[in-house]
Parts: sequence; C-alpha cells; structure tokens
Amino acid sequence: MQAPSVVRDDVDFLSLLSDVNRRRFLEGSTKDVYAAGTVIYHPDGPYRAFLLERGLVRGYTSVPDGRQASVTFFHSKELVGGTAIASHPPLILVQVVVKSTLIALDLEGVRRLAATENEVLAAIAVHLASRIRSAYRLIAVRSLGSIRQRLAYDLLERACRAQLELGRLEARATHAELADSIGSSREVVSRALSGLRADELIETLPGLVRVLEPIRLAEIVRAFVI
Repeated sequence: MQAPSVVRDDVDFLSLLSDVNRRRFLEGSTKDVYAAGTVIYHPDGPYRAFLLERGLVRGYTSVPDGRQASVTFFHSKELVGGTAIASHPPLILVQVVVKSTLIALDLEGVRRLAATENEVLAAIAVHLASRIRSAYRLIAVRSLGSIRQRLAYDLLERACRAQLELGRLEARATHAELADSIGSSREVVSRALSGLRADELIETLPGLVRVLEPIRLAEIVRAFVI
C-alpha cells in the first residue's frame, strides 16, 4: 500500500482560481497595510474575510480572565476568514503579528460567487481543510514536537500576548519557566535558545526573550508534520 503524500498547508489561495474567477473574487475589495498588534477581527464585530497578501496573522481565542490560546497562524497568500464565507466564523480574534498587507474582501459578493461557481467553492474547501490541519498541528506540536518546535511555539504564543499589552514581541520568562512550560529541562532549553539566538531569531536578556523574526518562528512550528 502506497503511503499518502504529505499535504502542505501553505496554500496560495488565488492560485486555486482561474483568471476570471480571481478577478471576480477580488471585485469590491480594498487593500490596506495594518500595523503590528492590530486586531482586525473581533467576534462582536461584523463578519469579515481577508486575503493576507504579505505578513503574519494570528487567530486566537480568549476568556474573561485574560488567558489566550492561539488556534492558527495565517501566512502570506492565505485566506483569512473563510468560515465567514461558507457559514458563520468561530468566536476568535485575529491579530496582526507583523506589519501586514491585507485585502478586505466584499463578503457578500464573494458569498454570491461561491454559491454559483464550483471552482470558488472548491478553493474555499481546500482553504478550510488547511485551517483544520493547522489547528491540529498547534494542538500536537505542544507535546509531540521537537524541543526547537515546542520552544518556538511557546515563545511565539507569549510574545503575541505581550504585543497586545505592551506593543512589543517579547516573552518575559526565565529559562526554568520556559522549560516547565514545554516539559523539558533548563539545560536543554538553554541550548535551544542559544540555537535560536545564533540564527538571529531572538535576542535574550535575563528573564526576557525578544522575538526578532516571528515569521521564521512560525515556520518552525509549521514544519511539524501530522
């Protein structure tokens, strides 16, 4: 029996459409650049859908006491808010992690197009499947990923929370606290931090890790295959 091929999640959404449907999909859209730390979607607001032309965006949920959990990260060329096209979106918030260019779609126009064009509907289905795999990955990587992957996720999660509060991508935690968080030892985490620092993804101070390259950290997490 032939083993299934690995399906990548870096879906260039527009590449799934013909030239005609690509133009129709983008009719009525507007393009804007959003600053890092901007929350572009809140469940209390109107339904929205975007194409992420360039950047990194985080989908997360929160509870009244302030705790948060990431559910997915959106990368360049991906659709953000596909569930709003097919149905109603989950109760999540969407945060711009780095300065990003997004195309805000005409949601009603895209819904009408998806209702009449099978190619558009199929592209949205491919997108939604990739989002499910992304969510599964974030669940699995926390316990099954390599030390580097688990640490990358932990730092990215802490830094995104700090960005909303302080405007900076930084993780305030000691090596021992990071080790406890990812289920490892202080010595192993210190070596992994040294590797990330050598790759110029982070810089460290006592009790503080500054994230310099969040997109590259997110790519380390995305490399975990399920």
